Amino acid sequence: MKYEKEILEYLKGEKFSNNFVVTLEHSKLDIKTREDILVNLIKDKDVIHIGCSDHIQLICEKIASNKWLHKLITENAKSCIGIDTDQESIEFLTQKLNYKNVFYGDVISDSFETITDSQWDYVVFGEMIEHLDNPVDFLISFREKYHKNIKKFIITVPNIYCKRNLKNMLKYEEIINSDHRYWFTPYTISKLIVKAGYRPEELSYANLIRLDPSGLIIRKLKRLLGIPVKYPFYYFYSLIITGTLN
Repeated sequence: MKYEKEILEYLKGEKFSNNFVVTLEHSKLDIKTREDILVNLIKDKDVIHIGCSDHIQLICEKIASNKWLHKLITENAKSCIGIDTDQESIEFLTQKLNYKNVFYGDVISDSFETITDSQWDYVVFGEMIEHLDNPVDFLISFREKYHKNIKKFIITVPNIYCKRNLKNMLKYEEIINSDHRYWFTPYTISKLIVKAGYRPEELSYANLIRLDPSGLIIRKLKRLLGIPVKYPFYYFYSLIITGTLN
């Protein structure tokens, strides 16, 4: 989804409507993972990865399945540093897994000359905005501190409009990472980003949800017949927003 002039006017607060209709993606989308999209964006770029460690309980599992984001960024970027406030996870990465490009600290309150003494192509906030108590304040502080050193941002968050979430609602259940503070729609994450002074340019969907048996059969038949397999936006669990810091 590209950000057209009209929706930007509402995102910036220049216009208001109590019943603003956001037209969501109509076309069916290719099957892409969050990791594939991010790797393609940061290939041979200089990258800062904020919230790089992930939950310590999940790191080895994600490395085994080739889905641990910091490993993928490290392997594909021209250069990469990761910063995280989870000291236990950073110590695990440096001492047990021998990662040299991850650092413990608060990117807002601490001094990181590695960032301010260089120029960077991207900052990646991968599945971490929903974990913050005050995401707008955090993003404002980050932009004010580092906008002269970083060209573009990538933000990824879970998509509340995912078909899996609808099924859970119909069962009177919410299945969620217990550390999450927020669910986002395409509009609300965009509103948050604009409020923080960032300029979103494109929103994409990624991470196909697990298909039920009938869906798997249909997908296999289409592939056997040479028919492209694509899905509506609500079959994807992640939202990916790219843009500039100012």
